[in-house]
Amino acid sequence: MNDMQDKDYPPLITASQITHSFTQQKLLDQIDLSIHANEYTTIIGLNGSGKSTLLRILLKLLPCHQGTITHAAHLRIGYVPQRWLSDGQLPITVYAFLMLNLPKGCTTNLIDQQIERWQLNAFAYQSIHTLSGGQWQRLLLARALMSDPQLLALDEPTQGLDLQSQHDFYQQIAQLHKQGTSILMISHDLAHAMSYSQRIVALAEGQICCQGKPHELLNNPNYQQRFVCAHQDNITTHTCCGNHT
Repeated sequence: MNDMQDKDYPPLITASQITHSFTQQKLLDQIDLSIHANEYTTIIGLNGSGKSTLLRILLKLLPCHQGTITHAAHLRIGYVPQRWLSDGQLPITVYAFLMLNLPKGCTTNLIDQQIERWQLNAFAYQSIHTLSGGQWQRLLLARALMSDPQLLALDEPTQGLDLQSQHDFYQQIAQLHKQGTSILMISHDLAHAMSYSQRIVALAEGQICCQGKPHELLNNPNYQQRFVCAHQDNITTHTCCGNHT
């Protein structure tokens, strides 16, 4: 992938001085961040660092206690949440689930296309509550892409998946990025972040402690101290991917 320069790509989301507290404890403190078109950005951080909260604030799904969030005009966003809470007694099939999310003015041909694209055919009329982790993630991805989003936001999308399923999922996201979809990922997988992302944003103690291209962070002492040394066992580069510098 080519090197990115912020001036070449307009911001899709701009966050200014974002501050947010939880149970009277400051979780995010005066964060400034821009998410640009055509970019693959991954936000990393230790558990409890506020990654998921920051993502929901950036998407305007959660109000911030201080600061401003600005979206590009008519920005289309697809969102794959970390968890999906639903009534286990609700007898809804995969096809019916997608029908509930069919954009206004679109026909069921769009559902058929998504089912074919994400290989949902074998369980299209199966209850969503019987799906495996990998099947469920493909369904949520299909749902998020039905609006043809400019930005696809994903919150720890491979949590609970086996290694092969994780690899397959990341490959699908990389392909979407090549086709022009901007990616904003929350991940605890440092190997994923280093192998697939164009830009990494690292959260620590409520603030962005460092950010940049993967090779820049690998040489950043702050990143080394906070992430590499603390999680050395997690740093294994995905050999299937090119060197994104």
